[in-house]
Amino acid sequence: MNTQVLASQTSPMADPEGDEAGVAVSKAAKLNKFAASAVNKSVQTWFATAILGQIIFVFYVIAFYGGAGLKGDFEAWNKVLPHGYVPGDTLGNIAVAMHLVLAVTIILGGAIQFIPWIRKHFPKFHRWNGRIYMVTAFVLSIGGIYMVIARGTVGDGGVSISINAGLIMLCAFMAWRLAIKRDFARHREWAIRLFLVVSGVWFFRIYLMFWLMINQGPVGFDPKTFTGPFLTFLQYGQYIIPLLLAQAYFHVQKNSSPAKQFTFSASILVVTLITGVGIFAATMGMWLPRVS
Repeated sequence: MNTQVLASQTSPMADPEGDEAGVAVSKAAKLNKFAASAVNKSVQTWFATAILGQIIFVFYVIAFYGGAGLKGDFEAWNKVLPHGYVPGDTLGNIAVAMHLVLAVTIILGGAIQFIPWIRKHFPKFHRWNGRIYMVTAFVLSIGGIYMVIARGTVGDGGVSISINAGLIMLCAFMAWRLAIKRDFARHREWAIRLFLVVSGVWFFRIYLMFWLMINQGPVGFDPKTFTGPFLTFLQYGQYIIPLLLAQAYFHVQKNSSPAKQFTFSASILVVTLITGVGIFAATMGMWLPRVS
C-alpha cells in the first residue's frame, strides 16, 4: 500500500507543476501557430486584393490603348502618356507599344506565378512562366529607361523611374541566379521583391488616387506641373515601402515573437485597406471613364 502511494506521488501525472508547464507549452504553441497563420492570411488577403486591382488595370490598358490602336487613333494615347505617340518617330512609337504589351504580359504572368496550386500541380509551367516573367521584366526596364531618355516624364519622376528600372533588373537577375542554384528559399524572397518593384508604377497610380480621394483633391503637389513634396515621396515610396514591408515579412516568418507577427499582420491589413480604396478610386475615377 505504501509503495502504491509513493509511486503515485512520484508519478509525473500527479505533478501539478508538470501539468501547468505542459499546459503553458501547449498554449504557447497554439499562440505561435495562430500568429503565424495571421501573418500568412493577412499577406494572402493583400495579394488577392492587389491581383484583382492589377487585372482591372490590364483590362483598362487593353481597352484604352488597344482600342485606340485598332481604330488608328494613336494620338489618343497622349491623353494619358506624355508624348505617348509622336508622328514620325516610328522607333519611339514601337517602343511605347511594346512597353504596353509587355506591361500586360508581366502583370498577368505575375498573377499566375504566385498561385500555389499552379506551382504545385504544374511545376514545369511555373518554371517557364517564371523565365518569361524575368526576361520580360528585364526588357521592360530597359524600355522604361529608353522612354525616360527619349520621351521624358511628367514632373520630375525620371530619376525615380530609372532607379525602379535598375531594381527590377537586379531582382530579376537574383531570382534567376538563385533558381539556377536551386536555392529556392532565397529565390522566393527575390521573386517577391521582383513582383513588388515591377508593380511600382501601378502602386504609384492607386496610392495617388487614394490620396486624392481622402483629401478630396490635390494636396502636397501642383496638379499643373505634377510636382511637389507628396509626389516626390510617392515616386520613391512606390517601391521602397513595399520592399521594406517585404523585408519585415521575411523577418517575422523566421522564429519571430507572436507580438511582432500580430503587429505585422495588423499593419498589412491597414495597407490592404488603403490598397483596396486606391483601386476603387483609380477604377472609378481614372480607368473606367477612359474606356466608357
